[in-house]
Amino acid sequence: MTARAGVWKRKREDLKKRRTPLFKRYEKSPNDLRLALEIKVIDDQIAECTQQMELENALAGASSRSSTMTSGQRTRRASPFA
Repeated sequence: MTARAGVWKRKREDLKKRRTPLFKRYEKSPNDLRLALEIKVIDDQIAECTQQMELENALAGASSRSSTMTSGQRTRRASPFA
């Protein structure tokens, strides 16, 4: 995991901690639309953090794979006629 992915992970964990008590309150009063909206906003932020983590990890993986290939391997892989 990259350092930037770690930042996104930490933010996601903080959001989950904020969401948990709200959801427990929402379970007791499911007609509270304000709470539902607040939970949805947090869920959207959690999803964004997850997406950013996956992107950072994919970019790091692609970067490490390309740095381990020789220049000849890069040329062969890049060619659509190989």
